[in-house]
Amino acid sequence: MRTRPIVLSKTCPYCGARSKAEAKLPVPANMPAVEFNLDNLGALIQKQSLSLLLALVELLPYKTFACRKCGHEFRLESRTARELVGAMLGSMQPAPAIKPPAPAPRARLPARKPAKPASPAGHGKDWEAESLDAMLDYPVDHKPKA
Repeated sequence: MRTRPIVLSKTCPYCGARSKAEAKLPVPANMPAVEFNLDNLGALIQKQSLSLLLALVELLPYKTFACRKCGHEFRLESRTARELVGAMLGSMQPAPAIKPPAPAPRARLPARKPAKPASPAGHGKDWEAESLDAMLDYPVDHKPKA
């Protein structure tokens, strides 16, 4: 983008003819010579970018329009510009942050259930495990016979 002269046109409030002013605005280099008709704001808003429109709004109060027919000069003024800009800024909301893509979930093995103690085969519910002392009860007093 580079700054180029743009012709601004507006209806003269004194005689009704076209009046013109020139402004330097940042426009794309490939855009042909442009004239902004300030009487047809709907088309201007639809065709131009937001940054260009904001630059135009900032610049307009300082431009002097000259009527080619009657020779009168005038400026545009807006008593509501501050309120409009305040409302615009107040209506802006933060853009949602772009989250990086979540890593693919890892395949998890199914949770294992704790192993149940195996009951000895052939024994019913009344079976009770013997203590190791009873199983390995060797009399210490007796020597093995040789």
